[in-house]
Amino acid sequence: MRVKVPGVLLAVFALVGAAAPLFAHHGFSVEFDGTKCMDLKGTLAGIDWQNPHAYLQIDVKDADGKTIPWHLEMITPNALKRNGTTRQDFVDNMGKTANARACPAKAGGGENRGAAEYIKLSDGILRIVGQLPERNMTPDKLSF
Repeated sequence: MRVKVPGVLLAVFALVGAAAPLFAHHGFSVEFDGTKCMDLKGTLAGIDWQNPHAYLQIDVKDADGKTIPWHLEMITPNALKRNGTTRQDFVDNMGKTANARACPAKAGGGENRGAAEYIKLSDGILRIVGQLPERNMTPDKLSF
């Protein structure tokens, strides 16, 4: 039986290309510290609605009154939409108060960067937007 080299090469490249996203994706605990989660309160300043994760920016004032931008990773836009949250929800609340339960990035992951678990925008709706690494944290235990 004779196999054509271009056909074999095409099959190999297809398999490698299909496997690449699996190697590129990361687990939560590789990048974020689920033991140091915290509540953030500030102003919703930005949204980046893209795959594989949506991102938001909350401007938080520190103890000295200085504005610190926090960049928070969320789950995929498709998963957010299935949970009942749309990009428009963020757009409608831009520049308004926002609360987030977030876990910071580990050392080397970027300053003021984290993964959001819960978000409450100024519309008052509590949204699950993350992977929820804190097993004992439930919405009734949030401080916002």
